[in-house]
Amino acid sequence: MPGSSELLSLGQFVTVPELTPKVGDLIEIDRTLYIHWAVYVGDGRVVHVVGPNAEDIPTDWAFVQKSSLEQVAGCSRVRVNNKSVRARERGVKPLEKEKVVQYALENLDQKVEYNVLTRNAEFYVTQWKYGHGWSDQASIALSVMKSLNGDIKMGHNTFLTGLQAVFDSPIINYKSPRGPQRRSSSLQSTT
Repeated sequence: MPGSSELLSLGQFVTVPELTPKVGDLIEIDRTLYIHWAVYVGDGRVVHVVGPNAEDIPTDWAFVQKSSLEQVAGCSRVRVNNKSVRARERGVKPLEKEKVVQYALENLDQKVEYNVLTRNAEFYVTQWKYGHGWSDQASIALSVMKSLNGDIKMGHNTFLTGLQAVFDSPIINYKSPRGPQRRSSSLQSTT
């Protein structure tokens, strides 16, 4: 299988201090039930999309934010995953690292469309890295939903409701290195 050695060479998730990313690398942040994504821009900083209250899974829209990798990861483990196998499958090549950083930084503090199944953090980082956005985790979720004959909006709402039930909270905030903080306010719209 072409590229299988690359998939195997991704390595295990590690703590932030153990990670040695290069500028322009995509950072995969393991949140257990899903993966959050960021682009490494140097000096321990990343650019990623977050909700208005710094949540990983916002509703309808998000902000592009530059933060320390340590702050974004919190207690989660991380690894570099530039998605090169998936990019080759799509026929796209990575942009130069300077261009990746430029695209990510051009969007800082901008409000962007967000949908956990169509325009999530993985979509934005692949768009910045390759000029073409996609989300493998969303594709898997969509294929499962299609097999259940559900529509995207219903699937999206079901996913959010499931996350709320698992965490007993509508929105999870991973800003604290001590672990997830929970907001008690209600989720106002869908991701």
